[in-house]
Amino acid sequence: MKWSKVAFTLVGIGLTGIASFSSAAPLQLASHQAVYDLRLEELGENSGIEGVRGRIVMKVEQQCDGLIVNQRMVLEMVNYEGNVIVSDYSQSTWEDNAGKMMRFDMSNMLNGQMIEKYSGIAEHRENGTIVEFSDPDQPDMELPSDVIFPGEHTRMVLKAAAAGKNLLSAKVYDGNGEDGLSDTLAVIGKAQTLLNSPDAEGELKGRAFWPLQISFFDLRQQQTEPDYKIAMKIFGNGVATDLFLDYSDFSLRGDVAELTFLTPEKCS
Repeated sequence: MKWSKVAFTLVGIGLTGIASFSSAAPLQLASHQAVYDLRLEELGENSGIEGVRGRIVMKVEQQCDGLIVNQRMVLEMVNYEGNVIVSDYSQSTWEDNAGKMMRFDMSNMLNGQMIEKYSGIAEHRENGTIVEFSDPDQPDMELPSDVIFPGEHTRMVLKAAAAGKNLLSAKVYDGNGEDGLSDTLAVIGKAQTLLNSPDAEGELKGRAFWPLQISFFDLRQQQTEPDYKIAMKIFGNGVATDLFLDYSDFSLRGDVAELTFLTPEKCS
C-alpha cells in the first residue's frame, strides 16, 4: 500500500532517451524548506479509517554539482476501534545535475516499528540503468533505459509547462526501494499568476504557477486505474503549494504552514 510514501516527486516529459545528458546547463531550482499541514479530504467506503491528519516537511537544496532533497511525512490515523496508527516516512536523495546518478536513503515506520528501510545508488550506465542496494542480501534492480529520477522530473515538468505542453508521461524511479519504479501520467494546466496568498506563501505572490496533476501506475501490473494521484500548484522555481494526495483509502489536502527560501550555494 503506497500511501505511506510522500509520493511528492514531479514528473517530466516521456523520453526516447535521457535528455538531461545534453551539454545544456540544467534548470536551477530554488533552495527552500516547506512545511505542509495535512487534513482529511475524503474517506473510502471500506478504508477502516475514521480520521487522518499529518504533516510533510520538505527541504530542497540546489548545489553546484547536484540536488539534495530531504522529506518526511508523518500521518496519524484513527481506525473505527479508536486505535491510533502513526506512519512515519523519511527519504533523502542526492542527484547529480546531469540526471545520471542518484543516491537514496528511505525508511518507513509504523507505530515506531521499522517496516521498510532501503539505501543505495541508482545509475545510468553503458550497459543499462541499475539500482544497487547497500544491503548485500538485496538483489540489484534493472530499470528501463528511459527512466528518470525525481530532480530531473521537476526540471522537465517546469520546462514542459513553460513551453505550453499539457500532457506528459515518464517512467520514474524515486528511491523507494523495490516499489520505487512507476509509470506516470501528468496533466499541466494553463499558467496563472498568484494574486492573493496566505501569509506563509507571501514570497510567492505575483509569481506564475501551473496546476499540475500526476497519476502513478505500478509498472509490474497492467492497470487502468492509478495506484495514487497527486495534485498541486507548481511554481517556476520548483516550489509547490495546495497539495492534494489521493490514495485508494483516503485523500488529503496539504496547505503551506511555513516556507523559507535558503541561501543558494555560490558556484563558479
